[in-house]
Amino acid sequence: MKERMQTIKKLIDEAIDKRLQNDNPLIEALYKSAAYSAAGGKRIRAIYIMLAGDLFDVPQEKLINPACAIELVHAASLIMDDLPYMDDSQLRRGKPANHVVFGQDVALLASIGLLSEGMQVVLDDAQLNSDERLQIGSVLSSSFGFNGLAAGQFVDLKLKDKHVDFDIIKFINQKKTAALFLASGQIAAIIGHADEAQAKAIKDFSEDIGFAFQIVDDMLDVMGEEKVVGKTVAQDKMNFVKLVGMDQAKKYLDEYHQRAEKALEIFGGKADGLKEFSQYLIERVR
Repeated sequence: MKERMQTIKKLIDEAIDKRLQNDNPLIEALYKSAAYSAAGGKRIRAIYIMLAGDLFDVPQEKLINPACAIELVHAASLIMDDLPYMDDSQLRRGKPANHVVFGQDVALLASIGLLSEGMQVVLDDAQLNSDERLQIGSVLSSSFGFNGLAAGQFVDLKLKDKHVDFDIIKFINQKKTAALFLASGQIAAIIGHADEAQAKAIKDFSEDIGFAFQIVDDMLDVMGEEKVVGKTVAQDKMNFVKLVGMDQAKKYLDEYHQRAEKALEIFGGKADGLKEFSQYLIERVR
């Protein structure tokens, strides 16, 4: 699994680097800012799309552009998350946050450019038919809009100094983290022409493993080191562990991980790769 993940990561890294080439000196700094944040990372969501594609025997080459699209959207969201008037983070992926290097103005424009480029990657994809492009575009745009990242970040910002309960933090995590996992799974299901039962299984798995992934992130925020985690830690007030405690958070982690794997039973042995992947996602705190 690790070898395949590294292969996918290299493939996506190269495709994104190629996509973000620019020959206009007037906007050279804007492209550099976008490429700075789009580079690196574990490519978790891209890997998920590829592994979910295995459930439907989708050729890898048909998944590359959609996988790049979701990673471009993710990169855009990280830039916005880190801005001083958002989460005010100085570190991301083990290096200074985008706005620290390029300034807040350029960082914001780069994030907008990355969102647009993510959509354009799908619209330009000749390997997808028109119906697939339309459906994927709808899923992708929804993931960062009022039903996705924007909603989660808004609630995070406006309630961070107030007492919050489980439902509020779950909402934030569903919109800020699980939304892109859900979009990744839905994209694979669209390209794989999943039936209704299969699409629901992918949806359930995506939401549950996305929430489990965020619980792990919150654990690392409480007990991790910046040089290991790669981002600013111990500053997130909307932290699941701080709400329920570490022991209870571990119980929730196990519950959502088990729920995620149960959702995959409909796919039989074809889901073995995704199950191994889900195990990898939670092993960071074990």
